[in-house]
Amino acid sequence: MAVRGSASQSGTAGQYFDADDGLPCADFKLLAPLKHSAEYRAIRRRVAELKPLDAWQLDGLHYFVFALKRPEDAPADAADPVALFIMGAEPSPVSALVITPRPEGEQADVQDLRNPGKPFKVHP
Repeated sequence: MAVRGSASQSGTAGQYFDADDGLPCADFKLLAPLKHSAEYRAIRRRVAELKPLDAWQLDGLHYFVFALKRPEDAPADAADPVALFIMGAEPSPVSALVITPRPEGEQADVQDLRNPGKPFKVHP
């Protein structure tokens, strides 16, 4: 199963993830433990498609990006958020983030699903 190339067809999410970057595809066997994780279950109702938009490997880690539905109270012109899960050798995510783009190129809102409620700092 290959997902490479799908992000470029996904509108807003495609502008953040380059599916043609030449990186190897993530190991899709990791989707089962990812989808059973508490972090994925926390956002499951917001997941727009069960298949990842993009998936790749880098430095021994496996990255999976999922399209999310906008919250009902989001403005009509708001960009669609995505969830980024990073899997390593453990059966639970190393990192799990919800990334919501902001208008006019402002820094995106990032929510850490492993530490809900704690501010997440993005360093430029």
